Amino acid sequence: MIATWRRLAGVLVGTGFRAARWTAIACLVMSVVAAVASVTYSIGYRVMIDGATAQDTDQIFLGAALVAGLFTLSWLLALVSGTEGSLLTDKTSLALGVRIARIAATLPTLEHFERHELLGRVEQLTQNRRTLAGAPRQLISLTGQAARAVGIVTLLATIYPPVLVVPLLALAPALSDRAAGAVQQRADNALAADRRLLDELFGLATSAEEARELRTYGITDALAARHAALAERVRHRAVRAALLSAALEGLGWLVFAVGVVAAVVVLVLQAAHGHVSPGEVVMAVSLLRRAQTQISRSTDTAGSLNTSIGAARQLLWLEDHERSLRVKDTQRALAPKRLESGIVLDGLRFAYPGSPDQTVLGPLSLELPAGRAIALVGHNGAGKTTLVKLLSGMYRPSEGRILIDGVDLAQIDLAEWRGRVSAAFQDFVRFQLRLRESVGVGDLARIDDPDLVRSALGRAGSGKLEAELPDGLETHIGNRYTASRCHCPPDSSRPAV
Repeated sequence: MIATWRRLAGVLVGTGFRAARWTAIACLVMSVVAAVASVTYSIGYRVMIDGATAQDTDQIFLGAALVAGLFTLSWLLALVSGTEGSLLTDKTSLALGVRIARIAATLPTLEHFERHELLGRVEQLTQNRRTLAGAPRQLISLTGQAARAVGIVTLLATIYPPVLVVPLLALAPALSDRAAGAVQQRADNALAADRRLLDELFGLATSAEEARELRTYGITDALAARHAALAERVRHRAVRAALLSAALEGLGWLVFAVGVVAAVVVLVLQAAHGHVSPGEVVMAVSLLRRAQTQISRSTDTAGSLNTSIGAARQLLWLEDHERSLRVKDTQRALAPKRLESGIVLDGLRFAYPGSPDQTVLGPLSLELPAGRAIALVGHNGAGKTTLVKLLSGMYRPSEGRILIDGVDLAQIDLAEWRGRVSAAFQDFVRFQLRLRESVGVGDLARIDDPDLVRSALGRAGSGKLEAELPDGLETHIGNRYTASRCHCPPDSSRPAV
């Protein structure tokens, strides 16, 4: 448990501290000072009102100066802290984005993109990345709010200790907010798959790549109707969860409001009997009002922090998942620079993760001799692409082995093995990069060598492409970048690069 919380702290606090150390320290100091000033300026009310009652002009001016000075200090520090906090969040978000993208993109297999439960966790992490990036700011805010709470309790105790019951009643809205957050989280988890499908349907309806097929088959109306029905189902479940959450939060605030009203009545009665001064009544009411604002901010911050903790747990899970798939250095073998004997499939069987009893390929045993051209022929769904993904290490066999010159592929460094392998999948990717990068992505070590890029273009029958594009090898390829500069016809007959 301690180790888990230490790792969570490393994500929630350590990421921001490493990304912007001095910004985080400055925000923390300003937040605490602003919190203290925002509470202690109420002392000025007490001094000013009691000075007016005693007709003491100096005391009135002193109280006014305290209110003006401390309030202004609190406002200025909060403003500067908010600006610096936004910068802290931006830097933390950038660091987290790099960290998440590196893990998701370098996991050795495709399991986390194809298993429903794993994909849901990855998507929740990416969706909540910005909230997670705000964790340092949330913790700094909670620290300031804690300082403010201590100040409120201390000052209220100097006036009339029984009113300290009111801050204790703050537990009611805090607990109700936590319960409301749990309701919302359960709803989000239950709706994750439907929302993912909703986004997919929307993407199909609004993407240029799919537009031609949708119109050719005349399914645009059916797709729109399915999107509308699913959206209504998601909306209904989300609204129901939101109403329940609002009811729970309202109940907690009702309890606190009753306590505040009762405290004000008691203080007025105490003042009527001369036990407290008018200035103390005004000061207490001001503090109780601050307590109300404090609770609202604290519950909001705590809710965001709870979401951040959930996202941090997902990030740690993703890192643990990566670590579990990583081959230990002592087991790692070098990929052969050239096949000598060939590839052997030894009792190979594959079932998708999550469906171990539904075999999609195998059992299969065969030999692919080195230097031979082998064709895989079969109807749709026979497993041709699956076998290629197994050979490239994108999938791991459920049973059996893939031997590369007698060495189990599971024991070979996959990054090095893939550097020896070329593959063109049916679900290919159009990299909207510069022309030089689009060609060189196949050999990253030589991506900046223009002569080799030109040689590759020539072998692909696209040797004239560089001269026809406005920026030559540095021209961005793809509709997103070249629409305003490249006047090539949309159905160009040039060879694809």
